[in-house]
Amino acid sequence: MSRRLPVRIPQSVEEIDAAWLTHAVRSAGLLDAANVVGFRTGSPGSGVGFQGQTIRVSLDWDTEEPDAPDAVLVKFPTDNAGNRGLAEAEGAYDREFDFYERLSDDFPVRVPRLIHAVRDPGPLLATRRRRERFVDGLPAPVVKFIGRHARKLVRPTKRRYALVMEYIPDARTTTAMDLPPAEDLSTILGTLAEMHAHFWGDLRLADDSVFEWSMLTQMPNVMHGLYRAWRDDVVEREPGVFTDELMRHADWVGDHIVGLAAHLNQPLSIRHGDCRTDNMLFTDAGLVMIDFGVTGSGRPAGDVAYLLSETIPPGPEARATFLRLCREYHDRLVAAGVVDHPLDEFLNDCDIVLAVQAYRVVLIEAAFEGDYEGESLAHLWGPRVRPLLADGLPRL
Repeated sequence: MSRRLPVRIPQSVEEIDAAWLTHAVRSAGLLDAANVVGFRTGSPGSGVGFQGQTIRVSLDWDTEEPDAPDAVLVKFPTDNAGNRGLAEAEGAYDREFDFYERLSDDFPVRVPRLIHAVRDPGPLLATRRRRERFVDGLPAPVVKFIGRHARKLVRPTKRRYALVMEYIPDARTTTAMDLPPAEDLSTILGTLAEMHAHFWGDLRLADDSVFEWSMLTQMPNVMHGLYRAWRDDVVEREPGVFTDELMRHADWVGDHIVGLAAHLNQPLSIRHGDCRTDNMLFTDAGLVMIDFGVTGSGRPAGDVAYLLSETIPPGPEARATFLRLCREYHDRLVAAGVVDHPLDEFLNDCDIVLAVQAYRVVLIEAAFEGDYEGESLAHLWGPRVRPLLADGLPRL
């Protein structure tokens, strides 16, 4: 199989042109004869990504047609080679393509309409799995070396990816810099319960030919090699963020990484995977979910505790608020028909995910280049995660 399709696939704003945009929109059956004769690019107005570029493209047409969009979103991989290599190692771009092409038509929540998707072919699933098992099974010192030099050793491929999707105008969102209103948070929790209940026990999530991506990681030992390589450096550099309490939970995750990955990856339902408030758009017609680049199958606490880990004000009441909102979500999940996921099991999963969030804060600080509106995501996230952590460690 050719590793590059015999077509032009732009990978940056500079490579977009009117002919390609016309082809992309026409491929969705939205046009009869209209052509793009001019366009303007800009920020989408929501979301900040470490793994990709998202561009709003306003379109000028040579003739009016009822379904010709005024604007579209175009998504490319990041141009940061280190970030892209790490993202590709976990299938970040293929995950979003697979979601839109295979599951979005049966999604109970509104998502942007897929207009055009094109990517160069990647390795066969069996080939990739063999490679993952080999690399993940390397001796611990080798894996730690890979972790120490991951940004240089995990190189990006030459594959090209481009998604063109519906642009949602006049949407309201809350960025990671801010905390959402209580009513927005309640709406998101209800939407997550609806989504998880819809896919609960869906056999497609355990079928590699439909949806091959697990949630926490494809290679837990490699991920932990990165953690071990940078853990002490990160703590020494930012002791105010990486406190003893945060690191107690993060280290517990590292001590149990293989078992935790297997537990959280159990395909009970679909998971959005990057359940931040700036991936939830509020419109007059209701909530719209965006950005499915880390979607996978797994346990629902992975979405719920992930969301709450960045949205609850730090303070003495943070833990109580967290538990109350977790119970609110669980009540909605049960009301939607899921009766085989007990509350105590779900709450323990939520504590596991909080510990994983502490662990991820270390990985973000260690491995990813970039910030969030001028602020390190680790600096934003760490102080919000810490007061939510339980006094004791979760059960595994």
